[in-house]
Amino acid sequence: MAITAAALDIPTAEGVLNAHLYAPEAAPERAPAVLVLMDAPGLRPALHGMAARLAAAGYRALLPNLYWRQMREVGFDRAAFSQEGNPERERIFNLARGYGHAQFRVDLPAMLDALGVTPARPGAALGYCMSGRFALQALAEEPARIAAAASFYGTRMVTDAPDSPHLWIPRMVRGEAYLCFAEQDPYIPAGVPAQVTAAMAASGVTHCIEHYPGTHHGFAQPDSAGFDPVAAERHWAALPGLLARVPR
Repeated sequence: MAITAAALDIPTAEGVLNAHLYAPEAAPERAPAVLVLMDAPGLRPALHGMAARLAAAGYRALLPNLYWRQMREVGFDRAAFSQEGNPERERIFNLARGYGHAQFRVDLPAMLDALGVTPARPGAALGYCMSGRFALQALAEEPARIAAAASFYGTRMVTDAPDSPHLWIPRMVRGEAYLCFAEQDPYIPAGVPAQVTAAMAASGVTHCIEHYPGTHHGFAQPDSAGFDPVAAERHWAALPGLLARVPR
């Protein structure tokens, strides 16, 4: 399917967020909307390719730069990031630590406005790594405009902070969620998946939680050291069932 790609500047209450919108070339306004939330390394060719794949499958996909308050382009160096002790690792982790639920709460309404989702035609949110929790936050805080959320190897789901996801997930009452965890994941402490599972069970959200055997953190991103082509395709196969329940 032919697609279009456009760079957007989206006004928020705190400044201008830059993003990219991918959509089917034919009748993009009728395509179901998906908010694609980046992992910690930020926007780069691998994520643009994933958003483009969604567009080719018939979805209107918005890929926002969540680090817009610091920079418009991250300039991620995968090789340097993969080296223990390399300053690139700390640079990326500092960017990720600087973006939390409060910033996402400001950005979310503006992103949904740009994506064109409404209570009559809600969309979905997908989150990877640091954004797994933000996809769920979108479902929790904008249930009229976000009908479904998917979290792939989401980090910081259980923390000591008062806004830790495991504390507010039980209060979610509407929508559908899909969560999955890798078998080997140094970024998700042991016991966290069980706590998240218990929190989801206490919520009113229809949900499915899966564990992908033999996988590592980042298995869905084609430029990740943990990339697993079989698991990545399983992740892609899980999405249509979830997204199909978003009204067109």
